[in-house]
Amino acid sequence: MPERFINLCIVEHILLWGITKTDEDLIAWIRLDDFFRIRPLVICSHIKVKVLTYRGLPFVIKRIKQRKMLLLGAILFFSLLYTLSSYIWFVEITGLKNIPEQEVRTIAEQYGLKAGAIKNNINSKAVEREIALQVPEVAWVGINFTGTRAVVEIVEKTMPKQEDKAPAHLVAGKDGVITEIIVLAGQAAVKNGDTVKKGDLLINGVFLEPAPSALEGQPPISNIPKELRARGIIKARIWYEGYAETELKQTTVTRTGNQHIAVAMKIGNSEVAFNELPEQLYPEYETEIIYKQLPLWRNREVVVESTITIYREINTEHKEKSFEEARNEAHAKALQAVQSSIPETAQIVSRNYEVLKTPAEDIVRVKVNVETIEDIGQTINIYQ
Repeated sequence: MPERFINLCIVEHILLWGITKTDEDLIAWIRLDDFFRIRPLVICSHIKVKVLTYRGLPFVIKRIKQRKMLLLGAILFFSLLYTLSSYIWFVEITGLKNIPEQEVRTIAEQYGLKAGAIKNNINSKAVEREIALQVPEVAWVGINFTGTRAVVEIVEKTMPKQEDKAPAHLVAGKDGVITEIIVLAGQAAVKNGDTVKKGDLLINGVFLEPAPSALEGQPPISNIPKELRARGIIKARIWYEGYAETELKQTTVTRTGNQHIAVAMKIGNSEVAFNELPEQLYPEYETEIIYKQLPLWRNREVVVESTITIYREINTEHKEKSFEEARNEAHAKALQAVQSSIPETAQIVSRNYEVLKTPAEDIVRVKVNVETIEDIGQTINIYQ
């Protein structure tokens, strides 16, 4: 009478859950403490109880006691894992650009930060301080520990560029007409209104320094040549020219997304075709052919290759532009081509364009002229 047994368990406040019925049997879960209380209820209900399975911490402990070597091995494993995790096995240095990595690594090893060192014995603050003191290019140092890995983060100083003080001339970097001259060091070689070409001398880095007056009865002393680094601002008018063209009739080809793939395999002298073409393919299409061949070691004497042909449907549209549209488009292209050559510091004085007359009636050609004023000075060392 299993139903009576369940009713008696309810009266005695014995919890049963997951109850399922199989033929004449009832299967249910019960707590371990309650299991030892059901003996009188089993006798009253005239049923038999069989333990099918058991789960929980008490049974795990029981199994572990029966397998003491497994418990000992687990203890040794976690002890070894804890011991090894207290060491540093990898040292990574990040943020280096100009400083040699070995220099930083050597300093860190001298103060205990190296592979195989105990993590608790490393004074990270001392290592950071010594790296910052011994490497003047370092602006900041930080050491972080992640498991068995130590990461040394370096931030380098932004060192000012050393000024070149070698004697030099100032020459023209572009062709132009001089509009302004400001000499800061050296002797001017040109004047306002002069036309110069690229490479012409603008400010001379070699000049004659007046010699002291000669004493009575002595021959006059010639001027003394002196070398310095020429500096100054030399502005000139520069002209840029650009060209572009646009067709009045434009054809655009776009893919519709529809395609058909035909595969043909060749084995020796025989050829087998798969996915043959339909009788009516697309009105307009483009073709792509892909050849694939097995390596020679795979088919030594018999050549096996396949040909994949892809037919993609396309749509061709013909558009005719007005003269004004074509002219504006060519003007924009030519102006964009010129803008890429003009420096940002240049002062644009004027822009103008001209439509070129050509025998072809379906093409519009435009030439753009841009006039700027910019500094064309370029320093070249006297002794290179």
